[in-house]
Order: sequence, then C-alpha cells, then structure tokens
Amino acid sequence: MLKKLLLSGLFAMITLGFFIGFVSYQKEIREALSQPIDTASLEEEPPLVEKPSEKKTLVPRIIGLSEEDARKLLEEAGLQPSSVTEHTDQVEKDFVFYQRPMEGTEMFEGQEVIYTVSAGPFGQADSEEDDKEILMPSLLGKTQREGETILKEMGLQVRVRKSYSEDVAIGIIMKQEPAMTTKLQPSEEVTLWVSLGAKPEETKHQVPRVVGKTRSEAESILKNAGYEVSVTEKEDADGNIGKVLSQSPAGGSEVPEKGRVQIVIGKKKTAVVPETPSENSGEEDPDSGDALDPPVETPVAPPSGDELEEPVETGN
Repeated sequence: MLKKLLLSGLFAMITLGFFIGFVSYQKEIREALSQPIDTASLEEEPPLVEKPSEKKTLVPRIIGLSEEDARKLLEEAGLQPSSVTEHTDQVEKDFVFYQRPMEGTEMFEGQEVIYTVSAGPFGQADSEEDDKEILMPSLLGKTQREGETILKEMGLQVRVRKSYSEDVAIGIIMKQEPAMTTKLQPSEEVTLWVSLGAKPEETKHQVPRVVGKTRSEAESILKNAGYEVSVTEKEDADGNIGKVLSQSPAGGSEVPEKGRVQIVIGKKKTAVVPETPSENSGEEDPDSGDALDPPVETPVAPPSGDELEEPVETGN
C-alpha cells in the first residue's frame, strides 16, 4: 500500500513539473511577439560585391601568341592573366591555343582571363636538362591504335599483349608498363595490355558416328560436319568389307575443336595359296648334295679258325 502511494505521488510531481514548464514557455513566446519588429534592419540591402573596376575593357585575342606576349597583352588591357598548360602535338610548345573568355568579350578591368599554353607533345621534356628524357603518358582507355601511334611519335618501342577482360571493351588499353610520368630514354620499350573483351564460353563439338557406314558415306558425313578425314584399312570378314570398323575420336564424343577423324575401313582378307609338291619329289635330284656322297660299305668279319674253307672246284 505504501509503495502505491509513493508511486502516485511521484507521478503527480512529474506532471506538475511539465505543466509549469509549458506555462513558462508560452509566456516567453507571448512576450517575444509583443515586441515591435525593427523593419529598418530588414530593408537594408546586402552589401554588393566590390567590382575590380567600374571601367570596362574588351578581351583581346591571344590565341596563337607566345605565353609571354599573351600575358603582356592582357596586362595592357587591364586584365588579370591566368595560365594552365596542357600537352598537345597540334600546337608548338609555349604558345597559347585556348582562352576564356573569348576575344571581344566585355569585362571589367582587373577581371581574370584564363588561357591554355601548349606543353608540347605527350612525353616531351619540360626543361632543357631533360631534353633526352621522355615522360610516359597515360594511355589507359585509349584504343590500341591510338596508343601505338602516340608511343611511336615519341620515339618509343611498343609491345602489345592481349588478354580477356570482363570490364574493359575489346581493343581498349587496360594496362601499361611503365606507369604514367615514368622517365624513359628514346627507343625504350613500352608494353601495352589490350582487352580481348569478355572470355567466350568454351564450345564443344560432337563427333558424328560413322562406324558401320561405307567409306564414301563416312567421309561425306565427317567433311560436311567440318572434320578432316584420315583413312586406313584392315582385313576383316566379308560382311564388313568397305565399311568403317572403328573411328577415333569415337562417335558421340565431344571435342573443343574440329580436327582430324581417323577411320578404319574393312578390306578382304588376302587368300593364302598352299605350295604344291613337284613331280620329281620321289626321285633323287642329281644336283642335290646326296647324289655326290659315296656309298657306305658295311665291314664283314673274317672267318674264324673253326670254320673250314670250302674247296674250290676246278676243272679236273
């Protein structure tokens, strides 16, 4: 019970505090609105930007002049010269080829005229001390032809490498070596990496099946499909004479490129002719070695002492 009373009292105090604060805030707003507005301060104009001069002048033409002459002419007209440099092979070095504002524009004296001065072709040295050195330009984003032309005009050797890229369009330079602003000597080699575009998906070609077909049919099918044909022959049964016994690559297999297909054609077996015996096979050949051998005599044992010789009959 005591806890509930404490919570109720705390809530009442918080509510009372908010109410008192709100009343005070409303009172301050009413007092602020009741004060008169100083209209004089509102009617004051913002301060004007001070012009360099109230006197006007016309911008002279400085395109085609040397930087020194262009600066001198602008100062004589009461204008403030401001120059930037840019490499170009169209305008001689240290001569103006662009100005802003253009010739004949009316300006206040003291205002700025910006003009662009040629720094010579890409890579040309900026001082006499560096006359023999060439500054490597940035060729990224240019076509291969543009890059090669620029480098050859600078007296550099060019080497081109090509590779696939998902991000760079075909024929565009995506990498160079050395990097931009590298100092080079004449005839040094520069390598450009040129995009071949996105890498194409690898295609597969299915080899036609020609096993069992005649030679002419097989050659016609394979050649019409874009393959070269190589033929060999192999002896086989009569039923397969003139037909394809096997092929390589096998029919139905997939190959990345259409090349040569080897086919084996069945041919008739060569008949084996048995040797016939000659008519004189039973007789001795007088020319053979056996005819020249002397007859072999069989030795006979002499009579023993117990044996009597038969008397030889005579004519008596």
